[in-house]
Order: sequence, then C-alpha cells, then structure tokens
Amino acid sequence: MLAGKHKPVKGIYQQAGRAEALPAFALPRDDGSVEILNLKQEPLQQLAAASVTYGPALPGLPVELQLPDGARFIPQDTGYRWPGLSARARLPGWLESHWLTVLAAVLILPLFLWLMMYKAIPAAADASVVLIPDSVARKTGAQTLQLLDRFYMQPSALAEQEQQAIRRQWHQVLDRLQLPKETYRLNFRRWDRGANAMALPNGDVILTDSIVALLRDHPEQLTAVMLHEIGHVEHQHSLRMMARATGSSILFALVFGDIEGAGELLIGAGASLVQSAFSRDMEREADAFAYTRLHTLGRPATDFADAMTRLMHSHGHTEADTDQAGPSLSAYLSSHPAIQERIEAARNWQPEH
Repeated sequence: MLAGKHKPVKGIYQQAGRAEALPAFALPRDDGSVEILNLKQEPLQQLAAASVTYGPALPGLPVELQLPDGARFIPQDTGYRWPGLSARARLPGWLESHWLTVLAAVLILPLFLWLMMYKAIPAAADASVVLIPDSVARKTGAQTLQLLDRFYMQPSALAEQEQQAIRRQWHQVLDRLQLPKETYRLNFRRWDRGANAMALPNGDVILTDSIVALLRDHPEQLTAVMLHEIGHVEHQHSLRMMARATGSSILFALVFGDIEGAGELLIGAGASLVQSAFSRDMEREADAFAYTRLHTLGRPATDFADAMTRLMHSHGHTEADTDQAGPSLSAYLSSHPAIQERIEAARNWQPEH
C-alpha cells in the first residue's frame, strides 16, 4: 500500500552544478519519500525517505530539499515544513515562535553553565584524575618545566654548597616521612617575580633563589614551604586543575559550537599551570598536609605560618592589607583563601588525638 500523498508543493528545482532554476512541484508522502515533477507533470526525481536531506528549519526561510546528486528543491512557501522533517529539526523554529520559551532558555542557560562550571565539572574532573596514567603526570610536568625554563626562569645563582645543603635537608624530610625519592625532585631556579615555590604534577618542586634567601636563616620554615608543595602533588592538584580547565573548555565549545579544536585542549593543558592559581580547597588541602607532616617531624604548624608571614612581608604587605592585596603578590601568595586567613589557620591548628 502506497503512503498517502500530500498537496503538491510549488517551488524551484535547481540541478546540480547548474545555475539554471526550473519551476517545479514536489509531491511529499507520509513516509518521507518525495517525487519532483516539472510543470508538465513529468517526473524529474523520485526519492526514498532515506535519500532525502533537509536544510535547516528556521522561521521565515524555506526548508530546502538537498538531493543525493547535489540538486536542490526550494519551496515557494517559506512556512512549509516537510512531513519527513524530524521533530528535532523543527525545534529551532518552534522555539523562535514561542518567546516565553526563549526567555526561559536565556535565564536557564547561565544557571546551567554555573552548575556545570562550579559543581558538575569539578566533581567529574576530580573523580577522573585517579584514572589518568602516571605517564601523563610525568610528561606534563616535564613539559611545564621546559616552558618555565624557556620563558620565565633562569638557572639558579645559588652557590652549589648551599644547594647541596638544602638537598640534604630535603632528602632527610623525605626519608623521615617515607616519601619516595624517585617521585619527588628538588629544583632551584632564579626569576624576577619575587620569593616563590611551586610544584609540578610529576613531583618536581621548584624553589626560587629569592625564597631560599628569604628563609636562609630559618630552615624549619623552608621545610614547611616544601611540605606544602609536596601536598599539592600528593593531592594531584595540578592534574585536577588541568582536568577542570579542559572540561570547562569543552563545555563552552559544545555550547557555543566550536568543538573542532577541543582535542588540542587536552594536549596543551599543561601550559595553563604556569599562569593559574590553585583553588581555595586545594590550598587548604596542601596547607593541612604541611601541618600534619610538620607534626610528624616534631615541628609545630606555626613554622608554616611564620614562613607565610615572611613571604607576605617580602612582597610589601602587612596583616592589615593582605585581604585586599592585588596582583602585585605572586601566585604563591595571591591564591585563595586570603593570606591572613591561612596564617591564622596554621597558628590555630591542633593535631587530632
């Protein structure tokens, strides 16, 4: 039994590869098949539903038939919609003709993006980090260190004797805390952005010459800083940041339609570590790691508070203005939570019994 026919649709038939357009009729059927006829009722094309492709269904524009050989049929009636057009293809036109729906979408989209950016993506990214092979952390850390050395840092100017003394201190800490020496490596670098320390996802910890000079007479405070950086590695903060940044970028690419370059985000995400600061929760986790390990070493958490205070003062800030400190502070100090809050947390920390 043949599917039911609809009324003939007037329009223009444009053959593939030719500018000439012929007046024609289309006879659509319920099953999505279409027959194209000229004005003499002679068949031009007979098409099964599977071989018909439809153009976009937008209000005020005709929905053209795109035929397998490259020919097109364009309806004269801009409001006509083909029986074989899917509900999904009809949706844009339906939305644009219902302004309340459009208004709701405008209000809902920011809420959706906020929930995805601040709730769903961080949770999914953090959960997925445990599945990332160790080789990713190694390669990302090595590439980031190369990037730092190329554009931001110079070889350390510290005397070799001083570097060796700090390395002995570093190895003693690793031994007493039973942390693997093959995972954690200490690096010295010189840069012009003040006293700083940072950790890379592969276990490389970098001390700048300025922070070594600042804490030269307070090795226990330097230990606290190094433990804080190890805490970032232990909690995989760099990898979590990369996963969150990649997930957020892919989300925006999907929402705004530029997904072709999403794969490149995964390849180059390590470079973002140079400019990014850890989140509030990540800093607290690393701080807490330093407190507990200092306690294991027989040292108070105030060693970390004292180190942070010296760092704060070295950047020209005091306890009275740290909460409003601007971008002049290094990434080490300007990360959330506020510096004074972190200092007070260290001074008030008590070990669990």
